[in-house]
Amino acid sequence: MNCRRITRLLSPWQDGELDPDLGREVERHLRGCAACSGRWAALGELRQRLLRVPPPADDPFLPARVMARLQARPVRGGRLLRAAAWAAVFAAVFAGGFLLQTAIAPGAATAPAASYSSVLLEPQEFGLLSVHDDFLDLFNGGGREAR
Repeated sequence: MNCRRITRLLSPWQDGELDPDLGREVERHLRGCAACSGRWAALGELRQRLLRVPPPADDPFLPARVMARLQARPVRGGRLLRAAAWAAVFAAVFAGGFLLQTAIAPGAATAPAASYSSVLLEPQEFGLLSVHDDFLDLFNGGGREAR
């Protein structure tokens, strides 16, 4: 067992919450590891100090004071709200891009062109960029009517 796992198991072992096999593994590790043995000793000392502290006196006004302090604090739920807002923005952009992609090519198939020049003269759809006759005419004779 590594020291990190033993450190997490020290408090449950001290409280008697571990099963016997796991408790024996903790004991075995503590015998061979000085660092974890030091942590175990510090935990035992802390427990002894806490046992010596007298319990707090009964205060009939404690619940009222706690509630008054809780109500005086401003409610901060901004992190969850911000995360939800960003998720909504991302979903809207994703859905908008998807809808644009399907709206550009709705599935209406055009008849195949008869020749290369007829392809240049037909309006072409390339994603978000539409190439129309006026633009293609520039390549077919510098702006004169090519049809």
